[in-house]
Amino acid sequence: MAERYDAAIIGAGGDGLAAGILLARAGLKTVVVERNPQPGGRLVTRQFQRGFFASPFADDLPPVPADLFWSLDLARHGARVAETSGVFALWPDRAVALDSSAVRRRLADAGRRRAMALANARRIERPVKSWNPLAQRSAMPWPAEDWTHRTLAELATGSADEAAALMAAALTGRAADPLSAGSALLLLAPFQGGTIWRGGLGALMAALADSARAAGTEVSLGREVTDIRSARGRVRAIALADGAEISARAVISTLDLKRTFLTLFPWSELPPPAMKPVVNFRTAGAVARLLIALNAPPVPAVGNLPHGLLRGTLHLAPGARNFVAAHNAWQSGAIAQHLPLTVRVDSATDPSLAPVGGAVMTVTIGAVPHALFDGVWSREKRDGLTNRALSQIEEVFPALASSIVGTELFAPPDIEDVLGATHGDLDGGEIAPDQMFAFRPFADRKAPYTPVEGLYLAGRSATAAPLGGCVAGAVAAEAVIADIAAGKLP
Repeated sequence: MAERYDAAIIGAGGDGLAAGILLARAGLKTVVVERNPQPGGRLVTRQFQRGFFASPFADDLPPVPADLFWSLDLARHGARVAETSGVFALWPDRAVALDSSAVRRRLADAGRRRAMALANARRIERPVKSWNPLAQRSAMPWPAEDWTHRTLAELATGSADEAAALMAAALTGRAADPLSAGSALLLLAPFQGGTIWRGGLGALMAALADSARAAGTEVSLGREVTDIRSARGRVRAIALADGAEISARAVISTLDLKRTFLTLFPWSELPPPAMKPVVNFRTAGAVARLLIALNAPPVPAVGNLPHGLLRGTLHLAPGARNFVAAHNAWQSGAIAQHLPLTVRVDSATDPSLAPVGGAVMTVTIGAVPHALFDGVWSREKRDGLTNRALSQIEEVFPALASSIVGTELFAPPDIEDVLGATHGDLDGGEIAPDQMFAFRPFADRKAPYTPVEGLYLAGRSATAAPLGGCVAGAVAAEAVIADIAAGKLP
């Protein structure tokens, strides 16, 4: 007999656990199903060399809105924000902090627009039940309509170095041409320099998991969902690889859009209008991550450093010309000669991540293609990317090589394998004018609804995902709670 729940959530990452907490607190019988043996998704911290710990997939998380942070009861379960020192650009002969008045004004403008979009994304409304495009127009106002035709380079104000640093902040872990129309929208999406958590992202995951269990959510690990089963356009259950079936009134998927619809549904069960936006939605995996264990903290080549530089987010030798070249190489399946690199010395912020006297450095490498034009990601090609990144880092930290204890690289296929992110895309889809906010798939049906009744989309492809941590999961949970209370989910 199938297990019966009010809500079943696919994926125990930040969005899945946040949704589970809110649903269980509302008195709904809830299960979160995760294929990995531990919860977390990208919110993990693990030992990659003996005594050295790092978060493999990201250093930080888009800020969790204050009201949501307290609603999830994270502080009581040990979540603590680490003190950082800001965002910097670092060259072999100079360094600059991203704190000029012109840059602060631009970031404040982006923040206001992001907050407006976030407020709209969190407003739950029932979908328009029509496939008439005129009837489906979203009520969500564009937070940056004038940015859809502007370039990121145009908005990068301040000195040349400050402009380069601002572009680097928006492009971290991505591949985009800062001179192309609409690239200004990248300033609205989260960029590195966000919220850093003590103990790494795994500490936030532990707080979410503890809060979920305390609320009464069942967290079922090591169980892979193979199918979402529906009848007459309505979800009725999820099927697992172990042969079990979980019956649920509502299903929340935190997988990305393509993974949800193209791998968990038979095509014959989907309404035809649902397929076009799914098939046309573009994923753009472009990030690799390099973890470096050091026997001593790195020493920059340049003297007279800004205060607290090693506790900040460091963009290495950024420049618009290099970003354009990297994007062009990425489009052709090649790796650029000059890689876009963002570095954090995580142990400078949180000494518990490294042995006494040692250091942990994490490197986010942008414009790395998921599929290479000249074959698969072999060991030789992985070593080549690692060595190229280390060579660039040594231009800024010249003694780095002599202090390396070990490294570990995660290429885009590794990110796809571990997290189930299509093409290794951690954004859940390309950040572009035709794929943001009101143009996210099914946004016209009002987030987080989909064309399948009882199926709600959270995770990185959701409308709210580019705006804040755990927000997409919270929006989906609030929609389920409202729909069950209104008798819309029998």
